[in-house]
Amino acid sequence: MNGVAEQFESFTAAVTRAYKCLQKIKNRETERMGLKGSHVMCLYYIGKTPGGLTAAELCRLCHEDKAAISRTLVDLTERGYLEPNVEEPGRKYRTRLTLTESGRKRNEQLHEAISRAVRQASEGLSDEDRACFYRVFFAITDRLEMLCRRDGE
Repeated sequence: MNGVAEQFESFTAAVTRAYKCLQKIKNRETERMGLKGSHVMCLYYIGKTPGGLTAAELCRLCHEDKAAISRTLVDLTERGYLEPNVEEPGRKYRTRLTLTESGRKRNEQLHEAISRAVRQASEGLSDEDRACFYRVFFAITDRLEMLCRRDGE
């Protein structure tokens, strides 16, 4: 086997292992909070944005399709975690959604769980190691996305 094939195997195996572990951690934490995995990123991003976000903005940020985000937002709204901006009635997909008080409390719990997991996962790594990892990983991800766009044309 040549070096490129070994790199491919190592990289895809590592990414798959990391993704599976992330999903398990996310599912464990969200189950403990009575949430679904799909709720995490929506609550996270809306919580980061004081003015709220639209469904379209969440699709872009979460890398999810319109239908998945729509289902998640309906569920979070029904649970009392989100509320639409009252100044924008009738603009369903373009209405900004913000956290309710209950949503802010749940978001704080999510942030604590995220911080704990990130701290534990990167334990023993220097700031320089972490910065190097993210720089390289994002460079590879950007190039893979470029290949996907090019091949999709």
